[in-house]
Amino acid sequence: MEASGDIHETGPQSEQRFRLLVDSITDYAIVVLDPAGHVATWNPGAQRIEGYAPEEIIGRHFSTSYPEEAVASGHPEEALRIATERGRFEEEGWRIRKDGSRFWASVVITALRDSSGILIGFGKITRDLSQLREHEESLKLSEERFRLLVEGVTDYALFMLDANGRVVTWNAGAERIKGYGADEIIGQPFSTFYPKDAVESGWPEHELKIATGQGRYQEEGWRIRKDGSRFWAHVTITALRDASGHLRGFAKLTRDLSERKRVQGLEEYGALRDEMLEAERNARIEAQRTARMKDEFLATLSHELRTPLNAILGWTHILRLPNRSGHDDLPRALAIIERNARAQVKLIDDLLDLSRVLAGQLRLDVQRVALVDVIRGAIESAQPAADAKGVRVENILDARRGIVSGDAARLQQIVWNLLSNAIKFTPKGGRVQVILERVDSHIEISVSDTGIGIPAEFLPQLFARFSQRDSTPARSHGGLGLGLAITKQLVELHGGSIRATSPGEGQGATFIVHLPLVLVEEDTDARSDAVPDDAGDEAPALPELQGARVLVVDDEVDARELVRRVLASRGAHVTAVGSAEDALAILQTSTPELLVSDIGMPGVDGYQLMRTIRAKEPQGRRLPALALTAFARADDRKRAMLAGYQAHLAKPLDVAEFVLVVASLLNR
Repeated sequence: MEASGDIHETGPQSEQRFRLLVDSITDYAIVVLDPAGHVATWNPGAQRIEGYAPEEIIGRHFSTSYPEEAVASGHPEEALRIATERGRFEEEGWRIRKDGSRFWASVVITALRDSSGILIGFGKITRDLSQLREHEESLKLSEERFRLLVEGVTDYALFMLDANGRVVTWNAGAERIKGYGADEIIGQPFSTFYPKDAVESGWPEHELKIATGQGRYQEEGWRIRKDGSRFWAHVTITALRDASGHLRGFAKLTRDLSERKRVQGLEEYGALRDEMLEAERNARIEAQRTARMKDEFLATLSHELRTPLNAILGWTHILRLPNRSGHDDLPRALAIIERNARAQVKLIDDLLDLSRVLAGQLRLDVQRVALVDVIRGAIESAQPAADAKGVRVENILDARRGIVSGDAARLQQIVWNLLSNAIKFTPKGGRVQVILERVDSHIEISVSDTGIGIPAEFLPQLFARFSQRDSTPARSHGGLGLGLAITKQLVELHGGSIRATSPGEGQGATFIVHLPLVLVEEDTDARSDAVPDDAGDEAPALPELQGARVLVVDDEVDARELVRRVLASRGAHVTAVGSAEDALAILQTSTPELLVSDIGMPGVDGYQLMRTIRAKEPQGRRLPALALTAFARADDRKRAMLAGYQAHLAKPLDVAEFVLVVASLLNR
């Protein structure tokens, strides 16, 4: 065999070498098919690309790797037909791996014939081009996005020039700044935008010459709009070259800086303008947020003050009724009045504390304080509320580490606020734990619960004044959103800090107070006094409601019982329930003559209840309905009427007015 000639080998050794070569290739799937298209051989590259082991695929039709739609259209058979007729078939398209995933493939199918020309099968080479396709698609998407970006920019004139300086593209910003439409300017020389003296001096051509030689030209100067007016422009011209370095044209960017030119001494007007607009927008948003918070706070304050007043004044009226038999109601009435009066005192105290803090008038009576005693006192005060809810309160107190300088009453208020908050938001059977320990140079008090938790997005707002996760009429928990804000202020007055953590909703929360071991003493004290004023009027002669069937809905037990008692005292038959869901269930089986409903209830509120009732009522029948609610603003009344109520009364109720409105609705 001559060294200069072609080398041809035959026989077993040649076949073995060829097989070793094919088996060593992993970047290509090299497969032999029989004349019918069934797989006869399968190399490691085929296994890597398509996922099948040889024993899984040999003997199966090669269409196994085609998508269903291709198989259904007969595309695999068409590929073999073309390869048979022309000797070769080549394409790119989707193929399917064993795991069902798609990949973009380059496929070449070659007809194999013996020495007599008889077809003995096909050679099939497949290459995975998925990454290349993704790159191409990404490049196309990037180009399209860039085109859309350029066309959508209105603050800058972005356009292209050919090598002779004629306009070939035109964006919206160019039209806005220079006044020409694309059909007016494309094909025109870019010197159209220059003052006459600049054109006569050959300045535009000079700019292109510099851009060609240095790759880029930049300046500020006067330019001319379509209407003839001048504007001060910042211009950048960039030379565009192809891969071989041949000049293809120029990219030109123009920015209108007329206003900056007008305002002397302003180096970057655009940035300042943006800052001013942003500041104005932020101020507007803040004003809207403040107004919304004020409205929500006033509505919540009205609700929280009117609700206990409703029970106090209502039960006072009942106790004064001349036909009240015996004194069975007296202990219960006094307990209800006292409980609701204390709730009002707490609200007033919170408001007064906040006012003093904001005015800088809150002072501490600083002494040496044993935090163990403070915490135990707070636990004792909060224990009845915990017992009523079935919440277990635990404590781990290090008596040796709990001496600080501070105001004992205010420190107890801090712990009590955190305990009350934890108990409020922990369901029955839950647990609240208080831990006192020393951490480095600080004393740490932590209050943890197994309650409803705090969403991550609400944590930054937690200690803000009037901050509540839910300020809608359907909220489940009362309060003004002041407790944590006051607690934070009191902690900071003691030189400490407070933070809250929570894994998320339904996973409880932990509040951690850090207090320094030694605090600066202050010699003035704080006093808080609030004297409630009670007043009542003699009950007027009221109409009887004998036999009237009334359904009362209110989630507050005291308020519900008060309404039931007032109506029953006038002879009405009253069904009282604590939720809108219970009311809807009753309405399925009975037909009361009147509905008296609260608005602010957990879950389904009074507005939703009324809309549901009206939607389900048979034609021609309309249940009279009265909204009795602590949401007492004009907007609340309007919203109640739009929901379907015929009357709206604000809590605390005036018994005489209430009975008269009920009688009117019942046509009594």
